[in-house]
Amino acid sequence: MLPGGYNTAMSIEQLKLEVASLGDREQAELISYTLQLRHAHDPDYRREVTDRLNDADKSHWLTPAEFERRLGEN
Repeated sequence: MLPGGYNTAMSIEQLKLEVASLGDREQAELISYTLQLRHAHDPDYRREVTDRLNDADKSHWLTPAEFERRLGEN
């Protein structure tokens, strides 16, 4: 391992090229996985996600198109 926890087997650029070659579904799965890793040890984030998942008020929900639009803003 290199400083910062990087593995010498693949560079960031190689990872980017590999991710770019994935299909839409695989990229979405990878995004989900990396977000899970990022927030795995954050109890506040877990609580917020749990509250949102349990929110039955449909006025708080996003359509898939709105979700994609907002995702593209970040």
